[in-house]
Amino acid sequence: MQTIISEKIKLVRLMRRLSMEQLISLMGNDAVSKMAISKIERGIMNPSEKTLKAIAKACNVPVEYFFKEDIGIGDVVFRSAKGVTTKEMDQMKAKVIHTIHKYFEQESYVLSSTPFKNPMKGTILSSYTDAENAAITLRRKWEIGIQPIFSAYELIQDYGIHVLELDFENEHIDGISTFINGKIPVMVINTRRNITTERKRFTAFHELAHLLFKLRPLSDEEHARYLENLAKLPYTSVLKCPDEERLCNIFAGAMLLPSQCIARRIGSTRTEISTEELISIRECYGISIAATIHRLHDLRIIDDNLYNKFFEEQIKANPMEEGWGEFPIKEKADRGVMMKIRLENEIKN
Repeated sequence: MQTIISEKIKLVRLMRRLSMEQLISLMGNDAVSKMAISKIERGIMNPSEKTLKAIAKACNVPVEYFFKEDIGIGDVVFRSAKGVTTKEMDQMKAKVIHTIHKYFEQESYVLSSTPFKNPMKGTILSSYTDAENAAITLRRKWEIGIQPIFSAYELIQDYGIHVLELDFENEHIDGISTFINGKIPVMVINTRRNITTERKRFTAFHELAHLLFKLRPLSDEEHARYLENLAKLPYTSVLKCPDEERLCNIFAGAMLLPSQCIARRIGSTRTEISTEELISIRECYGISIAATIHRLHDLRIIDDNLYNKFFEEQIKANPMEEGWGEFPIKEKADRGVMMKIRLENEIKN
């Protein structure tokens, strides 16, 4: 119990973005020394009832918060946190953990969880082909064929994977994924970074890859052999050896826009591509124009020159893709809000 209390004191302090000195200042007449706070947070010293109440008041949480049982959140890793300080990382981590705790506390009351069973258990992603085939297999197992996906969030949640949204207060991180008690998958999408619906959908499937698959990128030598064995096409685009994040991106693109659909709409090779064609795909499949261009290049439908030309002349000039259509369905991670409303209504009755 003491470990839970000490961890939650540190968690709520970081979540409130308070240094130890600032916490002590807010504790008023019941303040203790910085050394005492440090020992309490490390579980070396037990806080008195008076001290615990003062900390709770300073952090604007009920005392009961410190005694709630930990739900067993797995590692929270920010994979692309460039230029983020350790302090900022700790604060973001605390905010994510608190959000997950709050969500699952509500969920435990309404018992609305769908049991999770990994349909791709044991599947390894190492290459472009692995990621493409994994998307085809998952679409088949989830019985969605090659049709556009109405809502990525709803689809993912219907199979027992929890989707939450949170402003990480950092523009460099797309999201995180982890497991509760080692068996309940949850992803948190960063709304600061994922502004458009298309971006939210892509990030959701990217995080899904982290949850479902074992990621084992090829070595440079293995990748070179892999490229030699690919079917020869008119365009031999330079396909870089994908790391874990790139493998997840390839899977996400393949989930949103299956290769069969690209073949029907775009064809097998193109020397030019129009913005109008890409807008039509965005509006139908809910994938950004930038992500579609990446798909066409990965599938060697367009060559390096056209790929680079489009990004230089189009995407860099309009990175938010304003005026280039939009997917009509808005992704909303609102199940937590719906649970809260349900609880409030049931309490009234």
